[in-house]
Amino acid sequence: MSLPAIGADDRPRLSSKARLQPDGPSGKLALLSPESIMLLNATGAAIVELCDGRTVGEIVVALAQRFAAPPQGLETEVLGYLDRLRAKGLLEVPS
Repeated sequence: MSLPAIGADDRPRLSSKARLQPDGPSGKLALLSPESIMLLNATGAAIVELCDGRTVGEIVVALAQRFAAPPQGLETEVLGYLDRLRAKGLLEVPS
């Protein structure tokens, strides 16, 4: 059964089995779960760090300000990234 798409009013958060931790050798943030380690680039890290109770819309606005980019161009990318993290079991979207 597929999950419904994440929307602008959803409040994504890290899964209870996932955590962020700096990766010593690379210096990047790593998203860890029992099954995997995902090294995050600066954009991915910024998105995941903002999954702290904010809505997706608020995350997009914060990223637009941080990276001086139009929110309209970011929303599709952010939603796609969050959907991929959720599909891997690294993100939850409370109902």
